[in-house]
Amino acid sequence: MTRMFPLPLSDFEYYMLVDDRPSHPMVFVMTAQLSGAFQKTTLQQVLAELIDCHPLLKCTISEIPGTGWCWTPQISGLMQNCLEWADEDETSVAEFVPPVRVIDIRSQTGLKVVVRASPTKSRLFLYIHHACCDGIGGIQVLGELLARYGQKTAAPDAKQPVFDIPKQELLLERDNYDSGEATVARHKKSLKKTIGKIARLLLRKPVLLSPSIVSLQSAVPCDKESAPAIVEAVISKTSHRKLRAVAATYDVSVNDLFIGQFLLHIRRWNSRAKQSNGKSWIRLSVPVSMRTKVHEAMPVANVVSYEFVTRRQHECDDIDSLLKSIHQKTSDAVNNREGIVCLKIFKSLRKFPRGMRMFLGLKSCLSTAVIANIGDVRRRFSGRFPLSDGKWIAGNVLVERITGVAPVRPNTRAAVSIGEYAGELSISLRTDATVINFADTHRFLNEFVEDLERLALDQLPDDIPDANGFHTHPDCHEQNLK
Repeated sequence: MTRMFPLPLSDFEYYMLVDDRPSHPMVFVMTAQLSGAFQKTTLQQVLAELIDCHPLLKCTISEIPGTGWCWTPQISGLMQNCLEWADEDETSVAEFVPPVRVIDIRSQTGLKVVVRASPTKSRLFLYIHHACCDGIGGIQVLGELLARYGQKTAAPDAKQPVFDIPKQELLLERDNYDSGEATVARHKKSLKKTIGKIARLLLRKPVLLSPSIVSLQSAVPCDKESAPAIVEAVISKTSHRKLRAVAATYDVSVNDLFIGQFLLHIRRWNSRAKQSNGKSWIRLSVPVSMRTKVHEAMPVANVVSYEFVTRRQHECDDIDSLLKSIHQKTSDAVNNREGIVCLKIFKSLRKFPRGMRMFLGLKSCLSTAVIANIGDVRRRFSGRFPLSDGKWIAGNVLVERITGVAPVRPNTRAAVSIGEYAGELSISLRTDATVINFADTHRFLNEFVEDLERLALDQLPDDIPDANGFHTHPDCHEQNLK
C-alpha cells in the first residue's frame, strides 16, 4: 500500500474537497438500529481491522509540491479519535438526534463512529467525509463493520456473516469509468449532445427551496451544532409493494415515481410561500453509480457522478407526462452512462488554477435539491449475512434498520435518500439548517412521505406485485446517500 501513496485525488474527490465548508460540511451519515447487547471492545477491535483494509479512511488530504492534492496515510493516534461511545438508557438512545459534524479532511481522517448504547438497544452512526467514498461505499463500510463484528460475537454453532477482503491496489482504478468500446463510441458520436447538456447545466438557474419564515410564532433556524444530520421516516412493506404497483401502472420504475413525486412536492412547498408563473426551473441532482466490473473488489472510494433532472414548475402539474419524461431521462442515463458529462466538467475545471473554486462560487445554486435512491441496501453490500425476517443477524445483535443521507451545499437546501431494507422503505432527509428550521425540516419530510402513502392507498390490493416484481435496474442510480 505504501508504494501507492501519496495518491493524487480523482476529479470527483477534488470536487468534494473544494466544496467542503465549515458551514456546509461534505460529510454524509450512515445509521443502523440494533437490538441486542452491542459490545464496545469488540467494535473497537473490528473498527481497527476495517480501517486497515480501506486505506482512504485512514488518510488526510494535503497539497504536495509538484504532485498536487493527494491522499496521505495517517497512522498514529487514529483510533483514539475515531470512536465516540456513550452508555445510556433505552429512551435516551431512541431520542438521540445526531447533529451535523465537521470533518476537516486536511487534518483529520474521514471516518468518525458514534454509538449510543443501552443493554438491549443501540444506535450506530457513521460520519464519512464524501471525499473518501460515495453512498455505496458507505453501505460497504457499515456492512463490513457489522459483518466483522458478527463473526466475532456469533455463537460457535451459529451461521456467520461473510465478506471478501478488498484488493487495495484497485484504488488506482477508482476513476476508470471505461465500460467498453461501445460506450466510448457513443460518447464520440454525441459531442453535440454533451455540449448541449453542459450549456443547459450552466445557463439554467434553478429555483431555491423556500426557506422557513422566521417570526415570533415560529422556530428560528438551527445553528450548525444543533442541526440534525438526519431525520427519518419509514414506509411499510405493504405500502412499498403498492408503490411498485403504482409505478407499473404508469409503465415506469419506482425510482421514476420517487423523482416525479419529489418534483411535485417541491412545487407545492414553494407555491405556498411564493406565487410563481410556473416557468422557473426545478433541478434535482441524482447521484449515479459509475461502477464497472473492475471496481467489484476495490476498497471503498468514490465511483460516482451526477445526472440532473430539470423541469419547469408547470411541467410538474401533469403527472402522467412528467413520469414519462423522467423515465426517458433515467433510461438514457443508464444506457449511455451520461454521468460521464458531469465528470468531464470537473476534469475541465480542474485544469485551470482555482477553476473549481470559482465555478462553485459563481454558480451558487447547482440544484434545488438532491434525491438519491440506493435501492435494496442488502444488495449494495458485497458480503452476506444470515437473516431473520429479512434483517441482518450480526452475531449477538440484529440490525433492525439501516438509513443514510447525503450532505447539502449552499443553496441546495435539501437532500433526500431512499433505501429498502427488509421490505420497508426508509426516507431520510437533511436540510440546510441555516435557512430551514427544525420544525419545517420535519414538515418537509412528513409531507413527502404522506404524498407517497396517499399514492399507495389509491392502489387496489389485487394489483400488488409479488416480492420479485418491478425492480429498478441495479445500476440505474447510485442512488448515493450522498
